[in-house]
Amino acid sequence: MILRGRAIKKILYAGTKSEHEGIVLVTSDIEYKLRRKGGNPFHDEAIERLDGQEIEGNGSLRGRLFIMDHWRII
Repeated sequence: MILRGRAIKKILYAGTKSEHEGIVLVTSDIEYKLRRKGGNPFHDEAIERLDGQEIEGNGSLRGRLFIMDHWRII
């Protein structure tokens, strides 16, 4: 699946034990938490470098989690 949008950093799971800063992909419809296939789900420098960038990613969806195989900055 290919999704396109802006990657932004925000607080995820606020008020829970899993609260952390993460990168989400904001599309025209919805936000997806971004993760890299094989990457650390809580801290992934490759994903964090995407903050503020418009990207197109290829990967799979699990609910509102988008696990990317690869991406490109637009």
